[in-house]
Amino acid sequence: MPPPYLFLCLADPPSPDGPARRLNAAGRWAVQGSARSPLLAWPATAAPAAQAAAERASAARGCVVAVRAPADADGVEEREIQRFGEAFEAALLGPTAHSAAKARRLRTEAEKLDAFCLIVRAASAAPDQQAFAQVGRAAAKALRAKFGGGSITSAFAWLAGPAGQEALESLLTGEIEPTGALSIAQIAEAARLAREAEQLREPR
Repeated sequence: MPPPYLFLCLADPPSPDGPARRLNAAGRWAVQGSARSPLLAWPATAAPAAQAAAERASAARGCVVAVRAPADADGVEEREIQRFGEAFEAALLGPTAHSAAKARRLRTEAEKLDAFCLIVRAASAAPDQQAFAQVGRAAAKALRAKFGGGSITSAFAWLAGPAGQEALESLLTGEIEPTGALSIAQIAEAARLAREAEQLREPR
């Protein structure tokens, strides 16, 4: 069992009922850590240092950053974290800037993730074939206007495939932010629905 740690979180998150988002080594708010951008952590015995870091982050970012106790960090694995040190001071001040090319790629990724999740949620909630067909027509029109084409089938396939899973990973690790009305929890649920639906479509 990993030792208890303290994390920095937004005191007033955009989605209070969603998963906790913690500050990572890239200066972004993430649901989970990764090898490239682990979550910054302080030992539970270093509460004063964690609180001082939260105050520096609050002042630099113009928002209230709070220290969350270990009970609020259930499910975080040792490999997802990085003990805070002076080398990570810049992460308190703001996110590491992406290159222009990466920023464009991530923006497109975020837009597709949000659009396709909306379609999957609407299609999954359709009560009958007529309603499903209406969703299909609306989806085709919206995807043609935004991405040059697409359908319900392509939305499910993208979310369930490698590109969709990479986009979801980018969202959970803080590389991208939700671009529309859906919360992180709703996006993750839509991705799960897409994977389940695609598994049912696979030949047995």
